[in-house]
Amino acid sequence: MKSKQFFWGILFISVGILWILKSLGIISFSWCVFAKLWPLIFIWIGIKLIPISDNWKIFLNTTVLLIGIAFLLILSNSTCCDIKWKKTNYCFKEFTICDESDTLACYPNGNIIEYEGYENAYLNLTASAGKLTFAPGEYLIAIREKELPNSKIIMNSTVDEDNNIKIKAEIQPFKNKVSHRDTYKYNILLNSSPVWDMALELNATAGQIDLSEFKIGKLEIESNASALDLKLGSLYPDVNLKIESNASAVKVMIPHSMKCLLKKEGSTLSSFSVKGLKRQGNNQYVSTGEEETAGIINITIETNVSSVEIKRYSVRNE
Repeated sequence: MKSKQFFWGILFISVGILWILKSLGIISFSWCVFAKLWPLIFIWIGIKLIPISDNWKIFLNTTVLLIGIAFLLILSNSTCCDIKWKKTNYCFKEFTICDESDTLACYPNGNIIEYEGYENAYLNLTASAGKLTFAPGEYLIAIREKELPNSKIIMNSTVDEDNNIKIKAEIQPFKNKVSHRDTYKYNILLNSSPVWDMALELNATAGQIDLSEFKIGKLEIESNASALDLKLGSLYPDVNLKIESNASAVKVMIPHSMKCLLKKEGSTLSSFSVKGLKRQGNNQYVSTGEEETAGIINITIETNVSSVEIKRYSVRNE
């Protein structure tokens, strides 16, 4: 009885100390590593069955407990817990899921790629549901969920010989967590220094996609959302935008300082509203204005939406 009471006392004290140290940020480990240490139960049962003195049992139990704590810290720092999800390995650490096949680590509160002076960056982003907000950040890219993380976030990157980086990112909310798509809110933080080429696949994704603070070279958007609201800026002189959408409405905001050429292809529209652009031939429109000196935005729209609207806006210091 003495050895059993001593062992359970030491075990609970150890768990309490570990929990406090983790909460204070002094040490870091993942609780799911406990799932890998379940064979220790057999060792403790074996020690209990061995006909030895209580002192020896106390010594052996304590030794096994210390070994278990050491493995807890080592496994948490070296690898994430392996979880099977649709035939792909993901890791789960601090409520964040990332692709373990990549060299990126699991980051708390989001996936991150450091900025290494890239002049050109390509982002292929797929979002299954929720609201996306794009904003400048210090990293090349950081994806953060605003509320309690309920999503599978995957991000991979490759760099070519010219130091251009290609990023593939995917955001998939866990459907069994919450039912309303507006619960999912994500911040996409991008570095504003590189020229960005993007391919965005937005499914049931709402909200304004504001890219006016970034240098956008080429942007392709495939949207099945209820509405697509896009805003572009004047930081790069040659922008190519292509929209393929089944949304109910599409609105694109363009600064007055950028010349705009719009071409409509393969579309069956119940309405087509264009403000600030003049029709030029069949399904082609052009902006007119003396202030168009910053560059040009070429827009191609392939869509079946009920309404498309192109609006002009003024940028500060224009």
